Amino acid sequence: MNANHEADQGLDASEVKAIARVAGADLVGIANAEVLNEYPPDPAHPQIPARITREARNVIVIGKRVPVAGFRTKARAPYHNMTVMVLRRLDKIALRISQALERHGHFGVVAATNSTSWELKRGTYGHFSLRHLAVEAGLGTLGLNMNFLSPEFGPRLYLGAILTDLDVEPDQPMREQVCIGESCARCVHGCPTDSVRHFALDKRACSPEAQVAGFSGVTSLFSAFVKADRNTKEDIARSPQMLAHWQSMMRVAGCFACCPRCSAVCPVGDDYHAHLAEISKVIPEKTPVKIEKAGEFKVARKMGDSVVGLNEWNVRWVGPDGYTGEANRQQRKKHKAEQQRRMAAAAAATAEQDRRT
Repeated sequence: MNANHEADQGLDASEVKAIARVAGADLVGIANAEVLNEYPPDPAHPQIPARITREARNVIVIGKRVPVAGFRTKARAPYHNMTVMVLRRLDKIALRISQALERHGHFGVVAATNSTSWELKRGTYGHFSLRHLAVEAGLGTLGLNMNFLSPEFGPRLYLGAILTDLDVEPDQPMREQVCIGESCARCVHGCPTDSVRHFALDKRACSPEAQVAGFSGVTSLFSAFVKADRNTKEDIARSPQMLAHWQSMMRVAGCFACCPRCSAVCPVGDDYHAHLAEISKVIPEKTPVKIEKAGEFKVARKMGDSVVGLNEWNVRWVGPDGYTGEANRQQRKKHKAEQQRRMAAAAAATAEQDRRT
């Protein structure tokens, strides 16, 4: 790489994380590329660093929280607009990290925050599963609905990744399950399409609501257009669905992340307690059928029944030690200490102002 490569060999994990935080990342962790190659989320369709480059030694995983305002709106457009801005910011942060690595004599391949690898699977199966990368980087674990949850922000964040040949000490995955799980089941209750399974998600049922103008929606609409008579073609061409797809192509608007309900009602994270708990006490989508389903999940877990999402392979990303509440307690403790520090600083500033006057 550059002429200072030998001099820059001292770049360590803490310095890499500092670079990421200065660039704007809210969370940052490091996952070992060799481990990622060994443990793909789906071995039949491996989303692994080796598919991109065999030179990667580590993957730097970054997170950027979505402002809670997006989860307080009933309209889809404002929420989606905020998520798009967060994703664009993540790309910029990842690029800055890549450029910083290069200045230190290493490469940094930025993974797309939202992409599909057609040769692996159809739909939204990308080159990487960023949520699994984040678990391997020690930032959190997967939830009941397969969202990634961090103790700090719950599921209300987006992720990015940078593959690098930099050889530093990686982080270790959390063994404790961050998700409260079956005894909470608020994601089950809040899902408009009833798509949440037992540490799994029915993506086909979820996508019409979550990805209003996603690929499946596009192909369905265009297929209907091709088969329709002339009058119906005109109706389709002027329909709200066509407008949604036009916006998704022209403005990257409305094509994904249109349903925030499971994330909005998840009680994990300081942002929930500070801004969402009061308005999320009542879940309008909650039904007796969903309550019964969540109860069945709870019984199955208690009885030790076979659950695909908790089998020997998948439990790695859910948290093999189960839920103890310790990760969330520690985060609440840090949050409380930070609040007290801020209050003390504000009181000291007020006292100093009073002294001067």
